[in-house]
This record gives sequence, C-alpha cells and structure tokens, in this order.
Amino acid sequence: MNSSGLPANLRVVSALPDTHAGFSVSNLELMAALSRAEDAHFWHRCRNRFIARRLRGLGSTPPASILELGCGGGCVTAFLSRAGWRVTGVEGHLSRARQAADRAPDAAIVVHDLRLGLEPLGDERWDAVAFFDVIEHLEDPISVLTTALGRVMPGGLLVGTVPALMSLWSDVDVRSGHRVRYERSVLLDLLRALPGSDVLEVIPFNRILVPLLWLQRRASADALEQGLKVPWAPFNTLFQMALSLDHRVGPLLNRAGIPGASLWFAVRVR
Repeated sequence: MNSSGLPANLRVVSALPDTHAGFSVSNLELMAALSRAEDAHFWHRCRNRFIARRLRGLGSTPPASILELGCGGGCVTAFLSRAGWRVTGVEGHLSRARQAADRAPDAAIVVHDLRLGLEPLGDERWDAVAFFDVIEHLEDPISVLTTALGRVMPGGLLVGTVPALMSLWSDVDVRSGHRVRYERSVLLDLLRALPGSDVLEVIPFNRILVPLLWLQRRASADALEQGLKVPWAPFNTLFQMALSLDHRVGPLLNRAGIPGASLWFAVRVR
C-alpha cells in the first residue's frame, strides 16, 4: 500500500462514476458475483487461455508489453501477467481497478476515464494494445480504436474480443451496458476502416455456447445472474474441457463457417 491507502501498483488519474451507463458497478451483489465468476467460471478461464494462445500465435510472446484498456477487475490482466507478459491495465472504475491491482501485483494499473483520451498515460507505446469485451460498450468504437492504434509500436498488434451474434441479444446485453453484439462482417468493416493497419484475423469462438445461451436467455428472467453463477465443480470442469476443445478445433470449424458466441480480432500496425 502507498501513503494514500491504495495498492502500490495502482495510479489514479481520473475516474468514472459508479453508475456510468456504459458499465455500472453500483450493484454490489452483482459485482461480487462477477468477481467470483472471474476467478472460477469456465467461461473466464477458457477465454484467458484462448487470448494467450492467440497472442502467442501472432508472435506476441512474453515478456512483450501489453496495454489492456478497460481491464475491469483484472481477470485477463492477472492471467497474462502471471504468464510473463508485461501488462499495464487501465480501468475507469476505482473499485474494479483496486481489484485488478490486487489480482495482478506485478502489473501496472491506472484508474482513468478513457473518454478523456490516452494523453495522461504519457508517450509510451506497447507491443500490443487490447480491448477484451470492451468495444461493445462504446458509442464511437472506431474513434477509440484509432486512438489506441497510436499507442501500438510499429509492427505491433491491436487485439480484442467482443460478444457476437445479434440473434443472442437479450436483456442480459441491455443490463450489461452493451450497444451491440457484433456480426463478423460488421466487425470486419469496422476494423478495415482503421488507418495505418491491416486486419490479421477475426475468429469466432465459444461455438458450443450459442444454443445454450439462446435457450438460457429466453427461458430465464434472471439470465444475467444465472450466467454469473459458477457451476457445480464437476459441471464447471466438464464445460471447461468442452470449451477448450472448441477453441482448439477452431481452425476446422472456421472453414465450415460455424458462428461462435464471441469473436476475437487482431490488427497489425504498419
């Protein structure tokens, strides 16, 4: 802890209100459920491994530097930091940033409202800049992504994940502050409009979850709360194994055009 009572790896520049429309943290019970899910739920565990695998596949290996914008409670930041990447996480909500700093003591965490731009971060550039389930919350994603490109080293990566398929749109998305679930073609068009960069890949994943999410979100009035509950341990392990297999056979499924509940994207800066 530093003299202000904050973790030593946490720096406060600016902050969002708890009730910010893009993502509210005012429901403490829901935030506690999210924190438990980030620690143990098969979805988060598998997403972390998928992200690390794709980064390595694109040549970003530890100890490469990564700037994660909208890092939340540090679920991905902590995973990548433990794996050896040098991670800086930026999060607008102080409560979530404190959690990120605790989870990832070797990462640098900055509390900052990204609507105010990236100038307060200084002139540093990173090997990769990342948005993991963030841009679906943004009113003007192309502007934010373009700004982020300016923080990537030449030859570096802009990467991220987003929820996919508007056919899965439900009250869960509304309550989560989403503006859209991306179709692959829409995300491709968005990325191709970014200056000074080339789209490397837009890959569906979490395919086995598509029918399950469709059913859950129509059968349950509290689908958001249900989705955050960590399943009974044997089921959690079983789903983790199934989703890991889904990710590993992804190249075969890509050729078949089978959609997923999520999309991964990667752009190379020229």
